[in-house]
Amino acid sequence: MKRIFNLIVIAGLASQALVVGQGSDASKVLAMVRDALGGDKKLANVKTIAASGTSTKVNGDTSGAPGDYELAIELPDKFMKKEVVATIGQNAIARTSGFNGEGVIDATDTPPSFPGQVFVRLGPGGATAGGQVTPEQAEAMRKSALAAAHEEFARFTLGVFATSFPAFPLEFTYAGQAESPDGKADVIAVKGADDFAAKLFVDGTTHLPLMLSWMAKEPLRVTSTDGPGGTSTQVVQFGGGHSLTPAERDQMMKDMQDRMQEADAKRRVVEYRVYYADYQDVSGIKLPFKIQRSIDGKPSEQVTLDKIKVNPKIDPKKFEVTK
Repeated sequence: MKRIFNLIVIAGLASQALVVGQGSDASKVLAMVRDALGGDKKLANVKTIAASGTSTKVNGDTSGAPGDYELAIELPDKFMKKEVVATIGQNAIARTSGFNGEGVIDATDTPPSFPGQVFVRLGPGGATAGGQVTPEQAEAMRKSALAAAHEEFARFTLGVFATSFPAFPLEFTYAGQAESPDGKADVIAVKGADDFAAKLFVDGTTHLPLMLSWMAKEPLRVTSTDGPGGTSTQVVQFGGGHSLTPAERDQMMKDMQDRMQEADAKRRVVEYRVYYADYQDVSGIKLPFKIQRSIDGKPSEQVTLDKIKVNPKIDPKKFEVTK
């Protein structure tokens, strides 16, 4: 089976899964995956991973400019991802997300200030524009951010370790075998906390992970640039080039919240996919240097990793919890 980004082949595999009742189980398949990735002993010796490269967002037929991308893991319970979520003029706005134990990492660069513009983060708990939120909203946002970070951690580590970690325990069951003219894939059903459910497709020949598939609501779009986990980041611009008064700011936030609620009510449940590709040897284990995503059958992002280091010393500041 070709180790390339191939929506047609993978789509065929996903749609033609055949349940096999005998001869296979999740533990046997995952053991073969870990052996293909480098073996249990070498994988168990991995304590940290640091990766960097670029992320290119795709919207329909349009691809954005590549933005810096960084990821760091310190097992068993530290994870950080930093990526560009918006561009204002020549300024790239990056968001850092992740977790340190039960602490949440969730910070967005402060954008440059221009007259008549307000930077807005849209996400669980309501829209904010630098204003105050209630304790209930803050806790809801914290829990949602932690759950999203746990799931993102799982989506990366399944393609690297094919196992579960205490930071986000997972359960595995054998779901069958998928076939296409290009080959076969074993399918592992994955479940975790907060209703996390996905299917891991494993190449039947190389035993390397091919993709992870799951169902969720489509991203919330309110005339914005989509950010990770269905959140959004945008710059709201008002005519006249004047600074916003408190009354204008309050009205803008109310309008945004109304638009969010309206857009949220219309969201469909669609299929999300993460594709693992271009596995290369790093310190005796195989790691994917390309991670591509699609939403509802349409490409949405390609991450190209230029450097991956195994067991480097990672600056503790990268895992600082957001206050």
